[in-house]
Amino acid sequence: MISRITGREKQILRLINERLTNKEIAVRLDISTHTVENHCRKIYAKLGVKDRYEAVDVAKKSGYLE
Repeated sequence: MISRITGREKQILRLINERLTNKEIAVRLDISTHTVENHCRKIYAKLGVKDRYEAVDVAKKSGYLE
């Protein structure tokens, strides 16, 4: 079972889906790159994936991304 994805994590998943880099995501959300990396690690753990491409694929299949 997939753990609950937070609103911020969904926001980051949408930006990853737009092919933004962690730095671009940080600028867009006015947070540090380190914070984006932390969110990504949590997303990967919750979705049981290894990278951003798998995360987007699983998120789409799970309904987190429309």
